[in-house]
Amino acid sequence: MGTAMVDDLETSIKSSAALLEAVRALLRIAGPADAAAVARELVHALGGSTVEASESTPSAIPLDISFGDGAVVLPTAPLGTVSRSELERHLPSFVNDANRALALVDQRRRLSEDAVIDPLTGVANRRLLGRTLGRLDGGDIVIMIDLDHFKAINDTLGHSEGDRVLRALGRTLATSLRAIDTVGRYGGEEFVVVLRGGDAEAYLTRFRADWSAQRPHPITFSGGVAPAAPNPARALEAADRAMYRAKEAGRDQWQFATESDYL
Repeated sequence: MGTAMVDDLETSIKSSAALLEAVRALLRIAGPADAAAVARELVHALGGSTVEASESTPSAIPLDISFGDGAVVLPTAPLGTVSRSELERHLPSFVNDANRALALVDQRRRLSEDAVIDPLTGVANRRLLGRTLGRLDGGDIVIMIDLDHFKAINDTLGHSEGDRVLRALGRTLATSLRAIDTVGRYGGEEFVVVLRGGDAEAYLTRFRADWSAQRPHPITFSGGVAPAAPNPARALEAADRAMYRAKEAGRDQWQFATESDYL
């Protein structure tokens, strides 16, 4: 086998490996920005570079790899080079795969929005929670719960471990409630509990003990408690304000809403 043939074979193997890695990366994308980043890495792995369409030269390949994330970006490589040949050979199929991956991401997003269960924690999502909060009775109690220093878990141990904490919190909250009560994930590490009457102080004391026994890391929570009675339409906001006072007071505690919290 001649030197040229060996070189061509090595180039083909490297290009195929780069394409395979890029396609695998598409399984992890969350949107157009991620797809564009993977495309740029593939272009560089194939020996090319990228240029915005507004600054393109005749050597630019007319194939947008921005996927709608900002300005149009084109791959480029000198005409007649091996890099040019590899880009023209592999990029079109990659772009097709990326567009299909983005369509699946969008489909999952829409399905998630239409559903009523938070896919990570298994409790009610914000949409269903909103319906519950819109039907509060005077005897209901709204409790806002927020994990303390949760960002440190993500930053030091990684998002997968942060997700593990959130799943454990959702599970512990769900098992601590009666069938008539509701818990939902409001966003991030914030959860909302709606008690259909009862004693919020006793519930939170019991929940704290359950959480201390089941949490995967020694992370505490702060809470805000707001009876619906003064103004059901403002109960969530009142609970949120009380919760932030608990944060300001040192965390790992809960505070009850005052009359001014409903204003």
